[in-house]
Amino acid sequence: MASNNLGPQNLQLLLSILLPRGCRLSVVSDTTYRINCPDYEIAHIVWENRVNCVYPLLGEGEVLEVVASDYYARSYPKPS
Repeated sequence: MASNNLGPQNLQLLLSILLPRGCRLSVVSDTTYRINCPDYEIAHIVWENRVNCVYPLLGEGEVLEVVASDYYARSYPKPS
C-alpha cells in the first residue's frame, strides 16, 4: 500500500479548502499539526469532523490538535 504522507505544505493546502473560515493549520513538530480556530463552537465542530475530514490526510504516527481560546483537544497518534 502506498504511503499517505502528504507533508506539511500539501496538508496545509488541502485543509485550507476543508476548514471553516478563520481556522488555520500550523506545524508544531515533525508529527504534530495544530488547527487554530476563532472560537469554541467552530473548534468543536472541527474536532467532531476530524475522523472523516482530517485523519485520512495524516500519516502514521501523526497527531492533531484543535485549539481555540477556550478549547483544546489532542488526538492519539494515527495508527498504521
